[in-house]
Amino acid sequence: MLVFLITFLIIFITTYCLYKYHIQWKYIEKFPGPTPIPIIGNTHQLGLNPVAYLSSFLKFWHEYNHELFRVWVGRNPFIIVSDAKDIEFILSSNTLIDKANAYKLLHPWLGQGLLTSTGIKWFKHRKMITPSFHFKILIDFHDVIKERSKKFVDNLKLKAATKEIFDIQDKIHYTTLDVICETAMGTAINALENNNSQVVKSFQDLCYVVQNRIFNPFMQIPMLFHLYKESSMQKNALNILRAFSMDVIEKRRILLEENSSTEENLDSSDTIGKRKQVFLDTLLTSTIDDKPLTNEEIYEEVQTFMFEGHDTTTSGITFTIYLLSRHPEIQQKVYEEQKLLFGNELKNIDPSYQDVQGMKYLEMVIKEAQRLYPSVPLIGRKTNETVNMNGNIIPAGSTLLLFVFAMGYKKEYFPDPYKFDPERFNSDREKTNPFEYVPFSAGPRNCIGQKFAMLEMKSIVSHIVRNFIILPPNDECLNVNGNYENLGKFDYDPVLASVLTLKAEYGVQIRLENR
Repeated sequence: MLVFLITFLIIFITTYCLYKYHIQWKYIEKFPGPTPIPIIGNTHQLGLNPVAYLSSFLKFWHEYNHELFRVWVGRNPFIIVSDAKDIEFILSSNTLIDKANAYKLLHPWLGQGLLTSTGIKWFKHRKMITPSFHFKILIDFHDVIKERSKKFVDNLKLKAATKEIFDIQDKIHYTTLDVICETAMGTAINALENNNSQVVKSFQDLCYVVQNRIFNPFMQIPMLFHLYKESSMQKNALNILRAFSMDVIEKRRILLEENSSTEENLDSSDTIGKRKQVFLDTLLTSTIDDKPLTNEEIYEEVQTFMFEGHDTTTSGITFTIYLLSRHPEIQQKVYEEQKLLFGNELKNIDPSYQDVQGMKYLEMVIKEAQRLYPSVPLIGRKTNETVNMNGNIIPAGSTLLLFVFAMGYKKEYFPDPYKFDPERFNSDREKTNPFEYVPFSAGPRNCIGQKFAMLEMKSIVSHIVRNFIILPPNDECLNVNGNYENLGKFDYDPVLASVLTLKAEYGVQIRLENR
C-alpha cells in the first residue's frame, strides 16, 4: 500500500509539473528567442559568469531587433523587456512587485528587508522607512559624505603625485562603504584606510558568494551549496557582520535612551538639529502596528540599506569618472560649473547641501552616465499569475527581466545613443516618457534612496573634479564614446559585468593630475 501511495504521488506531481510546463511553453514559445535544449534550456548560450551573461543578453537583443524576446534558464522562462510601454506596465503594477527568484540568494544576508520582502510586510516597512530620506535628514547625511569625500581626495593625492595608472572603482568602493556605514549605523569602519578589516572583507565575501551562486545552478540548491567553499565563506562573513551590527544596534539604542531625557521637551525638528540622524535611528524609534521592530527586523533593514546604498553608488560614481576621463571637454564644463559656484578657491571650499543641489550640469552628466551604464542593468520581477501585458500573454511562473541597460541605447528614446551627451537631460528640453529612462526603477518599488544616491554621487564627483584633472590611462583612449560597442578597442577599456549591479570586472583604470 505504501509503495502504491508513493508511486501515485510521484506520478501525480510529475504530471502536474509537466502540465504547468506545457502551459508555459505554449505561451512562451510565441515570443522570438534562441532555440532551447531540453532540461537546460538556453543556459549553455548565456554563459556561467556575469560578463558572459550581460554580453549574451545584448547579443540576443540586437538579434531580435531590440524588441521583446525570451530565453529559458533550465525550465524557467525569462521574458526580456526593453519597450517603455511594457516597462510602464510592469513597474506601475501593484501586483507585479515580487522580485525574481535570483533575489532569494540574498535572503541569508538581507533576510526579508525592503529589497527582498513583498506583500504587506514590504508595504508597511516602505511606509516606515520613507521619512528617513526627508531632506532635513539628508543634510545630516551630507555632512558625513563631505568628510569622507575629503579623506578620499587626500588618498587620491598620493596617486596624482606620481600620475600612476590605478583602479578607481576599487577606491570608490571603499569610500562608499565608509559613507554608508556612518549614515546607516552611525559608526566608522574606515574601509578606505583599512581595506583588510574583518567587516570590510565580509561585505566583499558576501558579494562574491552571491555572484557565484547566481551563475552556478548547482550552488543554488541548498543541499549542494554546502559542498562548496563559498558556503563556509558565507557563514563566516554572516557571523562577523551579525556580531558587528548587533553590537552597533545595542549601543545606538542605549545612546538614544540616554539622549531622550534631554530631548523629550524638544520638537522632532529640533531633535534633528541636536543630534545627527542616521538610518538606524528611524528603525529604533519606529513602530509597525504599534509594536517596535525586533532586532532581527532592524538588522535586515540596516543590511539592506548598506548593501544597496554602497554597491549602486559605487557603480554610478565609477562610470561617471570613467566617462569624464575619456571626454575632457565634458569634464571641463563640470569644472567650469564648480568655478561659477565657488570662485577660484575650489580646493578649500566646503560645499553645503544647497550648493550640491545647485550643481545642475554635474547632475546632467551623472544622469547621462546612468543612461549608458545604469547601476542596476537588469531588474527581475516574478509573475504569480498569468498577465496580459499590452496584448502579450505572460503565464504564471515566468520571470520578467527589465533590460534597463539596453533601453539607454534605443534610438527612438535617445537619438545618437552612443554619444555621451549630458545635454539630453537639460530641463529645458522636451520631456520624454518617464518610463524610457528608469535607472532608479519607478512605480511602487522605485528606489527609495535615489535622492541619497544622487547627493552622494554629486558630492564625491565634485570633490574629485575640483582637485584633479581626470586622465585616461593613455592618450589614445580619449574621446571613446563610452559604450559596449566600442569597449575592448583599447587594453584599458572596462569589461562589463552584471551581478545585481553593473561593475567593471577588472576595474576602471585612470590617471590623476593635481589641479
